[in-house]
Amino acid sequence: MGIRRDGRKLAVRVLYIVEVLNVTEEQAWEIIGMDRDSEKVIEFAKKLINGTLRNIKFIDNIILKYTKNWEMDRIANVDKVIIRLGLYEIYYEDSRPRNVSIDEAVELAKYYSSSKSHKFVNGILDSGSKGKK
Repeated sequence: MGIRRDGRKLAVRVLYIVEVLNVTEEQAWEIIGMDRDSEKVIEFAKKLINGTLRNIKFIDNIILKYTKNWEMDRIANVDKVIIRLGLYEIYYEDSRPRNVSIDEAVELAKYYSSSKSHKFVNGILDSGSKGKK
């Protein structure tokens, strides 16, 4: 697979551990270990993780806006992490077209989550991406 796809998968794993275990990014890296991923994959993953965590309040507000009448704790943790990552890319990584960020997030949801969650992820990211000018 490519560096970006592998980096996104690694970012999801680290962000998931941060979310579920309520640990720091550094602690999550210790749990995951970095010896099996290339330097470029890790570098890309760290950029995504740092950006997502740095902008999490803004990102979560977008999620809440488009998940009408849902609380954040009702969203499956893996879906929440994937949506956050996708919204980070849409809003802060201008070098990538929105549809690429959405498609990648949908693929992550198909890989990591339930059989129907990719539709939920797609809907939130599609709606959320329209708020970006």
